[in-house]
Amino acid sequence: MLSLDDPKKVKPGVPTGDILTIRQLSGYLMVSEKTIYRMLDRSLLPAVRVGAQWRFRKRDVDAWLDEQVRKVEAEGQKAVLEELEPSEIDIHPLLMAENVWLDVPPMPRDELLAWMVARATLDAGVDREALVASIRAREALCSTALVKDAAFPHPNEPSDFGFPRKRVLLAVAREPVTFNDPNGHKPRVIVVILARTVQGYLLAISRAVKLFGNAALIGRITKSARAADVIAAIREAEERLAASTSR
Repeated sequence: MLSLDDPKKVKPGVPTGDILTIRQLSGYLMVSEKTIYRMLDRSLLPAVRVGAQWRFRKRDVDAWLDEQVRKVEAEGQKAVLEELEPSEIDIHPLLMAENVWLDVPPMPRDELLAWMVARATLDAGVDREALVASIRAREALCSTALVKDAAFPHPNEPSDFGFPRKRVLLAVAREPVTFNDPNGHKPRVIVVILARTVQGYLLAISRAVKLFGNAALIGRITKSARAADVIAAIREAEERLAASTSR
């Protein structure tokens, strides 16, 4: 946490557009102002106090978001972002039946990712070759097989593609897929998250790890005969999760 007496304080001349208020940050992170204050109380956000007001540099917030993504991906199911749980993004509304594939024939990881992107229903103008390359580059940095039975590939830089809305692509492989995960995870369920921004991905992955870490849901998905059944199973699992957290 920074103060105006700190040598790392915001420098004079920083463009106004780079400075966010509590309200603006709330909209940017898609969480309530109450959540922002709670995070400040716990010294979780890079912030500067100007008199009685808090201010945030957007680039510092973006760097913080990138670090949280790395933590989520490195620690898998560990709840490293408990303060953001109320604003997790539901997965089932991001799925369309045409972007769910069942009983996918065996193929290597990179070939499978290209297979999914080639068949996906995406917005016009998306460069599919560039998208595959970006997803592969992200996998080369660190495997996204975060739980035993599921992996969550995504573009290295989501904002590069200008997605007008978030989507999820889901494939159920006939056989486990090698994802070069250090923990030896070889998932059958591949969940590609196409968010518009890093923060959108962050909120989606925090929900996805909880969902697909559930063996019962994985069992139901892998036994489903129709895409609609997969989406229904995920919706029902999210409803149960919401009910359990509201008690």
